[in-house]
Amino acid sequence: MKRLIMLVMFVCLGTIAQADNHGGVAFEKRQPDSPMTVTSVTLGRDVTTINAEGEMGTYGRVYVTFNLTYDADRTSGQVSGEGRGVSADGYATGLFAGRWALEDGIVVMRHVVEISDGTMNFDVVTFDPASKDMAIKVHVIK
Repeated sequence: MKRLIMLVMFVCLGTIAQADNHGGVAFEKRQPDSPMTVTSVTLGRDVTTINAEGEMGTYGRVYVTFNLTYDADRTSGQVSGEGRGVSADGYATGLFAGRWALEDGIVVMRHVVEISDGTMNFDVVTFDPASKDMAIKVHVIK
């Protein structure tokens, strides 16, 4: 049920976020964009898994797993996963769900994240499979 609610929120927020710079609502950034290091990609017929790590501001060193499923055209689908961060202030975990799409050769993931401290983010993650570059843009929901 929790994932369903998050997915519905994502669809609503995704529509608003796509309208950015076109009269829509702009989200406040929670922190600067975070480059990530992709540590592995496991391809599968039904699910592809991407693991990454990096420094993410207040979350500290973050480890994240993205699970991508496919729509019929195999160039988009659902994304879900989990991240864990450790900093001098302690640990944080986050669960997320949303959508991904291949856009001009770049995998773009948009999802809502529920953090263990009660905050919520709208993340936009870009992954270039050719260069292995990944970046996470984190926006405040709550």
